[in-house]
Amino acid sequence: MSKLTQAFSPMPGDDERFANVLMKALEDKNLEGFDYLEFKQSVAKLTEIGMDHETAIRSAFATGSTVGLSLEKLVKTANYYTEVLEDEKSKFMNSMEKHLMSNVEGKAKETGELKKKIANWEAKIEQLQEQVARAKAKIAAADSEINAAKSKASLNQRGFDEALDVITSTIRKDIQDIQRVLG
Repeated sequence: MSKLTQAFSPMPGDDERFANVLMKALEDKNLEGFDYLEFKQSVAKLTEIGMDHETAIRSAFATGSTVGLSLEKLVKTANYYTEVLEDEKSKFMNSMEKHLMSNVEGKAKETGELKKKIANWEAKIEQLQEQVARAKAKIAAADSEINAAKSKASLNQRGFDEALDVITSTIRKDIQDIQRVLG
C-alpha cells in the first residue's frame, strides 16, 4: 500500500486495488517540492493525531508556505492531480476495450465458425455426430466465457469509477476547504 493511500479515504472491497493503481499514478506524476500531495499527506497525519480538520489544513499550509507553497500553487497542483487521474481513466478505458476485443470478439468469432461447421456436420453421415456434440460443448463454454468476461469488465468498470469518484471528490472537497479556510 502506498504512503499516499493513507491520505485518502479507504476504498471499499475490491476498489482498493484500483485505488492503489491510481495512487501509484499520482506518485509517479508527483511534482517537485511541497504541493497538493504533500499538503494532503500532512493534513492526514495531523488529523490522525487528533487535530481537527480545519486546524490541520491551516497547520499544513503554514508548514508548506515556509517552503514556497501558496494558495494558488496548492489549488493549481490539486487540479493537476485531478488531470493525472483523468489520464489514468483514459488508459483504463483503452485497456478494457482491448481486453473485450481479445476476449469477447475472438470468442464470438470462434463460436460463429463452429456453428457453420455444425451445420455441415449435421448434413453428413451418422459417423460425424460425435464431432457435432464436441463442437456444441465448445460453443457453450465459449458463451460462458463471454458472459464471464463481460461481467468482470462491468465489475471492473464500476470498481474503477467508484475509486475514481472517491478520490476526485476528496480532492474537490479539499479544494473547497482550502479556499474557504485559507482564501
